[in-house]
Amino acid sequence: MHKHWVWLTTRKGVGTRGRAALLELYGTAERIYELKENDYVHTEGFDRRWLESLLDKSLDEAEEILRDCDNEEIDLLTYADEGYPKRLKHISDPPALLYYKGTLPDFDNEAVIAVVGSRRCSAYGLMYAKQFGRQIANSGGIVVSGGARGIDTMALKGALDSSMPVVAVMGCGLDIDYPRENHFLFQKIIQHGCILSEYPPKTEPERGHFPVRNRILSGLSLGVLVVEAPEKSGALITADLALQQGRDVFAIPGNIGVKHCAGSNRLIREGAYMVEDGWEVLREYAYLFPVKLSDGRSREAMERIFRSRYGMSLPVYSPVTFSDDGDKKVVDNPAGKTYSDESDEKRTVPAAPLAGDEQTVYALLTDQPIHCDELTAKSGLPSRSVTAALTMLQIKGRAVKLAGNYYKRN
Repeated sequence: MHKHWVWLTTRKGVGTRGRAALLELYGTAERIYELKENDYVHTEGFDRRWLESLLDKSLDEAEEILRDCDNEEIDLLTYADEGYPKRLKHISDPPALLYYKGTLPDFDNEAVIAVVGSRRCSAYGLMYAKQFGRQIANSGGIVVSGGARGIDTMALKGALDSSMPVVAVMGCGLDIDYPRENHFLFQKIIQHGCILSEYPPKTEPERGHFPVRNRILSGLSLGVLVVEAPEKSGALITADLALQQGRDVFAIPGNIGVKHCAGSNRLIREGAYMVEDGWEVLREYAYLFPVKLSDGRSREAMERIFRSRYGMSLPVYSPVTFSDDGDKKVVDNPAGKTYSDESDEKRTVPAAPLAGDEQTVYALLTDQPIHCDELTAKSGLPSRSVTAALTMLQIKGRAVKLAGNYYKRN
């Protein structure tokens, strides 16, 4: 049950590496919770410094956190779940539990690129962060970043201009907007991907959380792109973690003698791939995803990628938009319709065909909300397949996600 996983992640003095070691020893949070003192101390490799915390079996804090998750519409993914990304599972200290809002992409079957850089950056860095975020997403990649001011924010905004999912990994609870001015950005990301964190609701953005968070950014990704970073920056910590995890490191060349670029320029001197556009990053992985990736600097390539993925023409823009004052505006957009930015004229395009699992799940949807777990039970499909099918049905305009992980036909 989730409460045992939440209990495990709230054990004081255990830490991320300690939780990873415990899961290696005992397998699941439920098993760890059930053990007695003698079981712990007679296990080879058990650290006695964890004992006092593990003997506290109170679930009160865990149950309060789960209530907060329900109130905030936050979903949970445990290390033992089928949908837990294998890339992340194979790092030395994977998070035991992830909290998320939105729809998780199938990380293991996508070209995921982490885009990182300094909060205090130049206009040059901001411009190229947005440009590279857009080009990577337009070329079929999924952009993951941290959601901080500066480079992170601009990379995410650029990626949101595409049809690909976008992911922000937070260093605080998902009920806290940090930075506050990115509230509406995070709402857009939830509509087009997800925000996630290993920290439960109400966790403040403490300084020490962010270096720990960075291992998730690199762990989910095939490669890390450093846009602009001074020496001793968090972006360089992420690059170092990427190298430890066997990931590729890319960097954009910056102006010589400018402190904002000193760290990223050093990476290039030390062997990072120097890149001048987003496709140069993704083409390293084109052999892994020959159908999903193409040079997104041309409209034709973008159309080809979108058609191969979703079986339909590239829409002009998303049916869900947010105004400058943050009010959500849902545009009337039934399946088979798109709208032009320049006029209110409607254009008919063919409705997207449904694949096997999508047909199965769509047949179970009605105008009445139904929970994802019930869809899994009725369909007989693995939960991961149901989640993937629901994601595609939303993209194709055939399903709507409601609060509490409920769905209905669109």
